[in-house]
Amino acid sequence: MKAELHLYRYVYNIEGDRNIIGDLFLNGEYFCHTLEDELRAKGVKVKHKTAIDAGTYEVKITRSNRFKRDMPLLINVPRFEGIRIHGGNTSANTSGCILVAFNTDHKKIWGTAEHKLTKKLKQFDEIEIIIDNTPLTYNPDEKSIL
Repeated sequence: MKAELHLYRYVYNIEGDRNIIGDLFLNGEYFCHTLEDELRAKGVKVKHKTAIDAGTYEVKITRSNRFKRDMPLLINVPRFEGIRIHGGNTSANTSGCILVAFNTDHKKIWGTAEHKLTKKLKQFDEIEIIIDNTPLTYNPDEKSIL
């Protein structure tokens, strides 16, 4: 079985914490909010302060030496290594990774979704994530794509 994660980035904060807020869908159903570092011009990277480029990436659940637990890891991300999906609240917690949580005020996120997401993803043989810089229109009350 294959899992498809789809991340739609939709809020680009330009004052203070220059992060990106998005929504993450698992197999077409809303799952949680995301937060990433600032998006820069294609090919420009500031270490620990830059979001990965939009695109499609393979994801594997592997053991993190840093966090001492199984976590989603994005594979073959150009110019980046060790990009994980994990909990956190602001871009100070990202280092280029994708943070996941159930709550947002569109400047930060909270209520980690990492453990629930990892548990769901372990059911699948293959996992890919599509990161899209185009906002998505969906019905938040029904948590489904329109």
